[in-house]
Amino acid sequence: MMSHSPGRDIDIGKLKEFVLSRQNEDGGFTFCKPVQSTLPETFYAIHILKTIGEEIPRRDEIVGFLRNNIRDEPYAIFWVLRSLHTLNEKLPDVSDYLIPRLESTVRKYKGQTAISTESGTTATYTFSTPNILRWIYTLTVSLKLTGRDIPNSVKEFVRKFRKSGGFGVASPNLQDTYYAISVIEKVERSDEVVSYILKHETPGGGFAKVPKAQPPYLEDTFYALSCLKMLNRSYRERKTIDYICSLQNRNGGFRRSIYGGISTLENTYYAVECLRHMNALD
Repeated sequence: MMSHSPGRDIDIGKLKEFVLSRQNEDGGFTFCKPVQSTLPETFYAIHILKTIGEEIPRRDEIVGFLRNNIRDEPYAIFWVLRSLHTLNEKLPDVSDYLIPRLESTVRKYKGQTAISTESGTTATYTFSTPNILRWIYTLTVSLKLTGRDIPNSVKEFVRKFRKSGGFGVASPNLQDTYYAISVIEKVERSDEVVSYILKHETPGGGFAKVPKAQPPYLEDTFYALSCLKMLNRSYRERKTIDYICSLQNRNGGFRRSIYGGISTLENTYYAVECLRHMNALD
């Protein structure tokens, strides 16, 4: 149990129960039963458990599930490598697959900095069609996990998507800014980016999709706090800690909005990571 005063706490016991309730017979984790296990949900689950200091159950089965589901597809590789890395397992060397995909992507879109993308929301999730920054982020994170460096040509390409302090495919937004910073790592004029990010902070805590908007959403708060951490900027606002704690449902999981919603492993991952970034899980 978190011990903060004043302010709300999260129930670590209920959080653990929620995560474990999503594990299937094959060792993987699911959005909800009886739906089959997925690679993203499995990553979210094991990362949450490790972050809160809990033992990973049926570890060998999880590793087997992950290794049985790796294939020549960037998103599958991305989730499998991140999960195996979290478990401190040996990673398959897929750099010979990733590097050509990364180079061909940059060649294909070189010179374009306004590639169309669509996004929106449902009652529980954000959704977006794949955009070039997310695609490059996926490939580069996987490549970094294999111990390979990211080509400077890729970083230069991503830098071209900088707009008005943030980064974006069509217009600057927190999600694309997170993808871009993850790729290029060293950001010039970082104070401008920090200022852009903080404009999305809401008076009651958390971060919204656009400046001066309401309500805040958990995924946008995750993108904002992750960016600030990558930029080596300290952020530990009590109002944002309280906002995140208020999103825990009775079953222990987290919803994305103060206006309600079901608990998901994705949202719970965002919540735990946000609290970790703010050193609020001690």
